[in-house]
Amino acid sequence: MTAGGLDVEAFLESLRGIASEWESAHDQLETLRAVATSRDQLATATADSGGTVVDLRLAAGLRRHGADTVSASILEATARAVEQANSRRAELVSGSVALAVGGRKQAALDALRADSATGPAGRGTS
Repeated sequence: MTAGGLDVEAFLESLRGIASEWESAHDQLETLRAVATSRDQLATATADSGGTVVDLRLAAGLRRHGADTVSASILEATARAVEQANSRRAELVSGSVALAVGGRKQAALDALRADSATGPAGRGTS
């Protein structure tokens, strides 16, 4: 079905595709978890999409490493997990924004093509 040269069904299908991709990005944000381990393998941290550390696992036998080493390992693992979660969130969000901008641009181009195909209003062809 077309309206003034615009393929409405194709346009709606395009919008459905954009909505589906947005929903997928949202679902990925909801379940995003980044896990990072310190280089010395003493600490493993998990961060969620908001950059909040939601889990911290420590290796057995920490007493022999000393408090400063263990603290450094915890800080390293948590910082890396948060950095990875933030990076992944930024990728998902920027992809969603690019998708929206691209969809809007395509809709505008389609509308321009439809307008140019129908010709100026009020003029007939002879």
